[in-house]
Amino acid sequence: MTHFDPSPTDAASTRTGWRKVVFGGMAALTVLTGIFLAGPRFEFGPNMPAQRALPPDNVDDLDGWLAKSEAAFPDIKPGTAKSIVWAASQKQRTPWSVVYLHGFSASRMETAPLADRVATALGANAFHTRLTGHGLPGEFMGTATAQDWMADTLEAVRIGQALGERVLVISCSTGSTLATWLATSADGSRVAAHAFLSPNFGPKDKRSDILNGPWGQRIALALEGENRGWTPASAAEEQAWTSRYPTRALFPVMGLVKRVRESDLSLFQTPVLMLYSEQDETVDPVETQSAFTRIGSSLKALEAVSYSQSKGQHVLAGAIKDPQAVAPMAQSIVKWVQTLPKSGP
Repeated sequence: MTHFDPSPTDAASTRTGWRKVVFGGMAALTVLTGIFLAGPRFEFGPNMPAQRALPPDNVDDLDGWLAKSEAAFPDIKPGTAKSIVWAASQKQRTPWSVVYLHGFSASRMETAPLADRVATALGANAFHTRLTGHGLPGEFMGTATAQDWMADTLEAVRIGQALGERVLVISCSTGSTLATWLATSADGSRVAAHAFLSPNFGPKDKRSDILNGPWGQRIALALEGENRGWTPASAAEEQAWTSRYPTRALFPVMGLVKRVRESDLSLFQTPVLMLYSEQDETVDPVETQSAFTRIGSSLKALEAVSYSQSKGQHVLAGAIKDPQAVAPMAQSIVKWVQTLPKSGP
């Protein structure tokens, strides 16, 4: 049998060939990586609310103004429209007002009657907003922008200022993301206190971060399709949440979460109580804890909720998710508010 013994020249030629293959592959990978990283990303837009007509300052005009503005959306689900719960039949301004900001795909019904229980204990008028695209047929969710939700937030707080001398904002999940944006903005001083329920500073599922990366929108649409949804556990859940909506509705909410999480939270100087569960299956409790440490307010409290029996441990209280948790959570919020200094916005 003949044994082949490559000459030095052949060996050198082989090594040179392999180098060309390796370096060529590395060059191609570098080019492809550059093309990927330069791919289209979600354009968040300006860090300011969309332009909108201001609500009236006179409390006597608020009910009519809200009814007229909501009449432009005839398909609103019953019980989800913007509305005021007055502390008394006289409809007068109260020492405190309570504003409720609901979460993404939800409505005022998600934790009801929690905010109203707090308002009653404080002798306060309450305002429940409806974020743009919510409480409507699912396709409307795909038309909303983060700037629309910022405008909803600022509008809600302005209404709260008309309703009471001091404003307490109670917010849940992405409602708390919006409340954080407000607290770090020039309008942050309009609010006297915040109560956050399971605030969204980052989803538990880290794959959601893909939406903020290059080609994120196309990847999400390829994985999810044009629409996404889930099956409500009850008729009440179906009424309170939008269970099917365009996948593109996720883009502004994830852009908002990223923008707020990466913002300078030392600017957040308003007193805040953060209620969360360490077993939350929707948002990441570690992100909640991290955001709390960065908030600049000298009056802040972080409370891990252990009494909620809510499935998934995200919406921790409410007639739908856990009726028994409403009373202790309302008590925690009221007790904390009553410890705050008397002075403030």
